[in-house]
Amino acid sequence: MPISGAFSPHTLTILCTYQCTAACKQCCFESSPSVKGRLSRETIIARIAEAKRSFLNLSVVVFSGGEALMLKDALFDSIAYSTSEGLMTRVVSNGYWGKTPKAAKSTANKLKEAGLCELNISTGKDHQEWVPASSVINAATAAADAGIFCLITVENEGENQDLINEILKSPLMAPYIESRTISVQSNSWMPFHDDAEERQQAIDISELRKGCDQIFGTIVVTPHDNLSACCGLTLEHIPEMRLGKNDGQNMESLYASQFDDFLKAWIHVDGPYSIIERVMGEDKAQHLEGVVHICEACSIMHKNREIRDALRARYHEFVPEVMTRLQVAMALRERSRHCVAAS
Repeated sequence: MPISGAFSPHTLTILCTYQCTAACKQCCFESSPSVKGRLSRETIIARIAEAKRSFLNLSVVVFSGGEALMLKDALFDSIAYSTSEGLMTRVVSNGYWGKTPKAAKSTANKLKEAGLCELNISTGKDHQEWVPASSVINAATAAADAGIFCLITVENEGENQDLINEILKSPLMAPYIESRTISVQSNSWMPFHDDAEERQQAIDISELRKGCDQIFGTIVVTPHDNLSACCGLTLEHIPEMRLGKNDGQNMESLYASQFDDFLKAWIHVDGPYSIIERVMGEDKAQHLEGVVHICEACSIMHKNREIRDALRARYHEFVPEVMTRLQVAMALRERSRHCVAAS
């Protein structure tokens, strides 16, 4: 029976490929032009169809990577199929296809014809070696001209905010930002290698202590056709987030298997940062020093032996109240969903 209700994903994320036009030094998936492997058009559409059958609350399909636009017609066809199934669509890209206004317009029009609802462009200091700000601006404005809302996300540069200022102050961007057809935001940046440069970033502890909505709310198909519990930055660094290999008929059961894992429920309710604080007590500071992103905290929680040992020894202390809060939150969410549907 298809899964519905509060315990049902609303978003399907397709990581079409880990291949990318860029080779950023601190890429979470180690993407580069030399990385091979991608999902075929037939596989992507089959996974969308299965998710639509399996999850009655599914409303959004996100296409990401790597660089999703490298799939070209296979991507456009997959967006069109999602649209035909009544699903909203979003593409995450680095904007490489905006080298010229003409090239940007051509791709943006194809995305619009396929029915794309939203374009997200990710950029940052590392990206600039491969995709200049001019390409990002061309891609974003072409999308907006085609009637596609665009969100540009700029990785935090620390004290130096040259890139986001260049985008925000571009004369080309002003009318789009004013009309809110393009939005620009700054997100926390996290390193993935020991040789990464330090960036002084402001830390909002209240954001780090929040629960993770991706767990249970999102299902992810990876370029290897595995199903994952999240599409966070540290996904491929955490084996426990892999739910299993898709076979065309098991998406529903793989998703449901998460509910036998108390840690995933706890991550959803409190988030990994708060979990580390609670189980490590006075020793929490040494594990959380310098953490600026919830995904970074999640990786530490799963990979640090001392934290893992503490979780095994103490998790039972937290089961009753965590599960109670989860059930209450889900009941309220389901009630709200029914109220919206009835209005």
